Amino acid sequence: MIRLTAAQAGELAALAEAAFPREACALLVGTDDLRVTEIVPARNLAATPEREFELDPAVQFSVMRRLRETNGTNLRIIAHWHSHPNGRAEPSAQDAAMIYDRSLVWLISAVQDGRAGAPRAFQPDAAAQDFVPLPLTID
Repeated sequence: MIRLTAAQAGELAALAEAAFPREACALLVGTDDLRVTEIVPARNLAATPEREFELDPAVQFSVMRRLRETNGTNLRIIAHWHSHPNGRAEPSAQDAAMIYDRSLVWLISAVQDGRAGAPRAFQPDAAAQDFVPLPLTID
């Protein structure tokens, strides 16, 4: 189970709505028990951001470096999030093709006509290039 605060869910909704009709994306930092402690928005570098996302790798490297330099914390990148403009809050075939780290949770928010719905969480399936739903709690 992955956990977000209500404020964090609101932040994701705001990011998704601001980017509409393009896909928004972010990294989620948190603890090993999958409690999100920080949302790090990233530029979407995809050639067709209306249909796909490519998270800016400079953001990922910056976050990884900062977390590595913060000795004594158990924080790490636990998930990434993106929006699906006028789509569904579930992984697409293209999302499945982009799985590179099966330990990362995927959060997806659907945005219908500029209004974001609640995110849904998915875990890459270890046996195949696909996803299984993961419980998401918003406190």
